[in-house]
Amino acid sequence: GVPQRSFFIRNIPNAITFVTVFCGFLLMASACVPGISPLVCLFATFLGLCADVADGQAARALRVKSEFGATFDQLADLSCFGIGPAIFFVRQRAVSLGPDAALTSSMLTLLAGYGYMACSVFRIARELIVHSGVRPLYFVGIPTNLACIPTVLLSVTAPGSVLLPFIVMMLSGMMVMPYHVPKGLWIFTVTETQVTPGTCGQRRTAQAHSD
Repeated sequence: GVPQRSFFIRNIPNAITFVTVFCGFLLMASACVPGISPLVCLFATFLGLCADVADGQAARALRVKSEFGATFDQLADLSCFGIGPAIFFVRQRAVSLGPDAALTSSMLTLLAGYGYMACSVFRIARELIVHSGVRPLYFVGIPTNLACIPTVLLSVTAPGSVLLPFIVMMLSGMMVMPYHVPKGLWIFTVTETQVTPGTCGQRRTAQAHSD
């Protein structure tokens, strides 16, 4: 059986998850704290992504996976990869377009930002129900931590682009689409106990030999 872990050991993955929450907080705080630069927010996003991977790895390595940890991880994802990027996107667009921006442009920015936030909340809620509070082995729709990468990166590098709101809306739709995406994103194979290199190519080879 699995040995009983100490309180400290059981909460190492949760401590790592708190890093993800803090990174999401920085993205949100950037809207009202001028000293938080876009580059700091970009760094915070990628730090949050690293922490999101590390907490799951730690939970598997220490054999301390729990329903609470899985739920906490999903809510941390919502803060850092859902709500945070939506607010950051709106902030970046508002700064780039300035106070004299056309009403239609401002409304499009708000629509895209709200759509991203709403879809990420919907997606996380669905994920919690589909996987019954355990760490998922597949995603339904693209995960928030994948959608946030182009959203934050483009909000830093091209905040005034006329295409940016439409890209954000497209990513929002992809988060809620009813399509199963492997957790390893076809690069890795994720099981309850380990992460290994993907076997997609090996399966295709095996199928070719069997034909």
